[in-house]
Amino acid sequence: MEYASVLPAARILVIEDNASDVFLLDRALKMQDLRFELIHLLSGGEALAFIRRQGAYTDASAPNLILVDLNLSKYTGEDILREIRGAGYLGGVPVCVWSSSRSRRDEAMLKDLGVNQFITKPSGLDQFMEIGKIIKDLLAGATAN
Repeated sequence: MEYASVLPAARILVIEDNASDVFLLDRALKMQDLRFELIHLLSGGEALAFIRRQGAYTDASAPNLILVDLNLSKYTGEDILREIRGAGYLGGVPVCVWSSSRSRRDEAMLKDLGVNQFITKPSGLDQFMEIGKIIKDLLAGATAN
């Protein structure tokens, strides 16, 4: 029996309103031979319910990693990040942000909110494959701690 098959699947929470990006992320993670469960939330409202453990998410388990799109409609990625940081049960969970734009204001805000990694949203498949590696490495670091 292989060692990797004994490890539980990593639970990755993705808060992203673009289903195509999530599809490509899923492919990139599969290319990394990573055992994972992708939990995809399409809106900031869903994300807040998950973080607050409300409604359908009352018994939701904490993820091993959270990936947040910075540019969501209605609620911003910043709103979601502040809520994550205020949720005690998510304290040790690595948080990544991805966005197609990056400003100095965003960088300062992300640093203040303790974001582990900023990922520029890729425009091509090769760049998505790199994200798979980044996430695999972050998960490996989180389980080593």
